[in-house]
Amino acid sequence: MNEDRASATISDEDGSWVIAVADGLGGHTRGDEAAQAAIEGLPPRIASPDEMAVAFGEANERVLALTGPEAWQRRLPLFMFPMSTLTVAAWTPDGGLLIGWMGDTLPFVATAGPDGFKGFCCGRPHRQPDGSIDICLGMPPMDAEARAGFVEVEIVGESGEGSRPDAVILASDGAWEPFVYRHGADWLSDDSAAGGIGAACGPGADTAEEVADHILTEALDLGLNDNATIAVALWR
Repeated sequence: MNEDRASATISDEDGSWVIAVADGLGGHTRGDEAAQAAIEGLPPRIASPDEMAVAFGEANERVLALTGPEAWQRRLPLFMFPMSTLTVAAWTPDGGLLIGWMGDTLPFVATAGPDGFKGFCCGRPHRQPDGSIDICLGMPPMDAEARAGFVEVEIVGESGEGSRPDAVILASDGAWEPFVYRHGADWLSDDSAAGGIGAACGPGADTAEEVADHILTEALDLGLNDNATIAVALWR
């Protein structure tokens, strides 16, 4: 069963948009519900880092609510808590491009050139050396004084038209991991038309759908064995 969930909204008034990909944490119960809760209440417009932080905080509350408030539920083993990763990209004419992420669903940016796309990962996996996720939605407070629902979302901003990339790519771990397994961790930061996410986009891609299809097809060729979801916003 695919536990990933994705959403996209665009304004007819000024072209503002919000795209998101969430992945239910493997090994945790009801991952699909956690991923759905992460995206289902996202606002249709995010115009500042503060608004992005609020969106993640509210998403975290929705995922936490799946566990329930009862004391006996809060004493459940950690793997029984529904948890989710989440990456959100938003663009508005005034606020520019904003990207926030938690977990190992990652954001990439890319620019188009004569030899195809060039790009790199503008986030980082929130993973421990053993592979477990150390920052995600739905994780219960580690002590009694911690405030439930508080999250430390990481945010990247690209303000205005001049610094805007040609493409923003959100990919769950099932989509990007095959590349790292084959090419090594440097693939995430390889900003060349011959490697990294730029090569995965495909040199002839003209639409967001074609970019996503190229990445998914190559991930399958590399041995994809996990849920894979890709969302792309493309200015061409």
